Amino acid sequence: MFDFRNLEEDKKVLYSTDYYSGDYSHELYIKKSIDDGSNKPKFYIRAYTRINGELVPQGYIYFYLDYENKTSNFVGVKVLDEFRNLNIASLLISAWIDLCLNNGFDFLGLNRKQRKPFLLYMLKTYGFEVPNKKLYDKRDDVITICKSKNPEDLSKMLMFKNPKHEFNFVHTNVYKTDNYVIIHNDKDIIMLDHIILPLQDSNTNPIDYTLTDYDFAKARTQMVLSRHRK
Repeated sequence: MFDFRNLEEDKKVLYSTDYYSGDYSHELYIKKSIDDGSNKPKFYIRAYTRINGELVPQGYIYFYLDYENKTSNFVGVKVLDEFRNLNIASLLISAWIDLCLNNGFDFLGLNRKQRKPFLLYMLKTYGFEVPNKKLYDKRDDVITICKSKNPEDLSKMLMFKNPKHEFNFVHTNVYKTDNYVIIHNDKDIIMLDHIILPLQDSNTNPIDYTLTDYDFAKARTQMVLSRHRK
């Protein structure tokens, strides 16, 4: 069991050195943010690599932990540009799920402020889902996640059900700062999944993504971690 409560605030602690991506090794550190007085402190798992003997940051995942209710809510993940396309985001998500489940945090959810469609899609591949899948048929704020049939095209392709939501998304910082492409037909693309952004439309009831299939999540997590092990 990892003792979260005894971590010193704003100081990173080495968690693992057992992983790599491509030519890069990873050192994973856990860091507790400064307590805001709530019972849900925020934690980070930060990935670093050694380059010429120096510790170089690669990215991080951050999440809330509720000690009393043994719950954790995913907030976000960031990978620095020079380390993209190494599956580091998947490694960090797997490390978070593995850490939580091994320490009794048995309800995993998602921060409702999440605005990144492909990140939501990635979480769905670990077993996170909305409580009622019929919402994908009923709601008009559904986004179809796609990719090009050309393996060299790494664009994050989106197809919107409603033009209003497409317009709103195009004017967000998420769209402006990431590799998103809006498409309007299924020519030369592969459809991956459907997602609904939490609170995308303030006039629509919000939805909650939670981990619904723990056995699947555990199996996928171990598969991803094993791929990155030395």
